Parts: sequence; C-alpha cells; structure tokens
Amino acid sequence: MGNNILLVQGKHGSRKFEIRLTPQSLLSQLLNEIEKETEIPAHCQRVIYNGRDLKSQSEDLRKNLEALGLKSPAKILVLGKKPDEEDENYKMMKKWEGSCDTAAGKLQAIHSDLQEMEKGFAPKQLLQENLPKMAKQIHAISEELMKVLEALDGLTFTEAQKEARAKRKVLIDKIHSLHDKCDMMTQSVQQLKTRV
Repeated sequence: MGNNILLVQGKHGSRKFEIRLTPQSLLSQLLNEIEKETEIPAHCQRVIYNGRDLKSQSEDLRKNLEALGLKSPAKILVLGKKPDEEDENYKMMKKWEGSCDTAAGKLQAIHSDLQEMEKGFAPKQLLQENLPKMAKQIHAISEELMKVLEALDGLTFTEAQKEARAKRKVLIDKIHSLHDKCDMMTQSVQQLKTRV
C-alpha cells in the first residue's frame, strides 16, 4: 500500500468535509482532524463507517485506518455535538462573548479618534466638546464589562465541562485586557484635557 493517500469524506449534520490521511494513520489522528473540522472534541464523537462505530473499543484508537477497513474514498458520518452547546451557561457565555466583541469594537473606534487628537489635528473647541463624551463612553464600556465579569464569576460548571470552563477563562482574560485598554484611554483623555 505504501504512502498513498486515504481520502475520508465526512458528513456532520448538513456540513461536509474532506480529510486526507494515509492508510497507516491512526484512528486517533482521524478523530483529531474531525475535531478541527467540526469543533466536536474527539471524546464526544461517534464516527460511523459502513454502518459501524469506528471507536467501539478503546484499543481501536491505536489501530490504523487500513486495519479498521477504511478504503479510499471512505465515507464517514460523524455524530455528536459540542458538549456544552446546549448548556444554558454556555449559551450565556456566547452572548457575553458578543458583548465583549462589541465593546472591543467601540473601544477601537474611540482609540482611533484619540490618536488623531493626540497628533494635534483636532481644534481646541472639538476637544472641549468631545473629550467629556469620550470619557463617558469609555466609562460606560468599562461598567458594562464589569457586569459581564461579575456574571461570569457567578457561573458554576462541573468538572466535565472542560470546554465551558476554558471558554470562561478566555473571556475573563479578554475582559481584563479590555479593562486595561479602558484605563489607558481614560489617562489619554485626561492628558488631552490638560491641553485644552
């Protein structure tokens, strides 16, 4: 058989994808590739080929695809979902993630305006009018982020909800860095006010 390519054509829900491996690739490698395509962690996947579940035995993970009987093009059906997708807390986090992205976008816009003002392009009157507004906007964004942070703090997850816990950590880190940005921009506004 040598090193020829084994083409695996996968289907998960309405999504189709192709993975190229060698017949000597292990089933665990295929599961990792499926995870990249579907975002379903390997331990949550059921992979059906010719009517049977490829990982019915744990030792199957160490078998190569050829030994499991896959022939190119191998058509597989992937069952399973992201473990926390249905969880209420996880849904809330998705919503808050959106809020964080919106806040980041607003901060970026204010930051661009601030940079222009720092270069001295804005007339004094414009600075007098806009700086208090900017300070207010930054403060409001900062408050909004604090609320999300408090809400995230109140969530509880089981040991098994590794993805949800990891997502919470990422969100908390993101909020902390946005907070730092708020502080920095507030200082910039204060400095600009001294020029007016």
